[in-house]
Amino acid sequence: MKGNKIMKSLIVSGAALVSAVGLLAVYPANVYGGGDDMEASRAPDAPKAVAAAGQTKELKFQTTCPVMGGAINKAVYVDHDGKRIYLCCKGCVDAVKKEPAKYIKALEDTGVTLAKVQTTCPVMGDAINKDLYVDHDGKRIYLCCKGCVGAVQKEPAKYIKLLEDSGVALDPAPQADKKADEVRPVKK
Repeated sequence: MKGNKIMKSLIVSGAALVSAVGLLAVYPANVYGGGDDMEASRAPDAPKAVAAAGQTKELKFQTTCPVMGGAINKAVYVDHDGKRIYLCCKGCVDAVKKEPAKYIKALEDTGVTLAKVQTTCPVMGDAINKDLYVDHDGKRIYLCCKGCVGAVQKEPAKYIKLLEDSGVALDPAPQADKKADEVRPVKK
């Protein structure tokens, strides 16, 4: 079939993959063995953004406040349209809430990739259920279904790295008298 020949060609010469967190990345076939090896259909553990020319480039994350120019405080931020804008202090929150697009544009014009709010499950890639999560090392990993809990509990650091390397800012896990790793079951 013609479609199969096209797929084999992509796998032999390289492939464009969409990771579980929704980033497109281009990888040479030799990363996954090439040929008829269907491993090329798997998303890599650390996706990178794709430049217009088809080359991968490192993400440049935000380090300075767009209002005052100081170092960011990751505990102070404003979420807007799925993007997280970090600020240096609570005094900058109102300015960003008033004109978020202005600050987003200013950061993106300097090449900064704004952190994204988690919207997809790192295991299956489906929409998250905010009532289902695993807390690990002070970070909350939201999941789509109970079936993903075991995978994240087995290797939570792997999924944290996958999300953070792709630009997702994980919500902090509450610190109040909780175990280091906690799972919240889905409400019925």
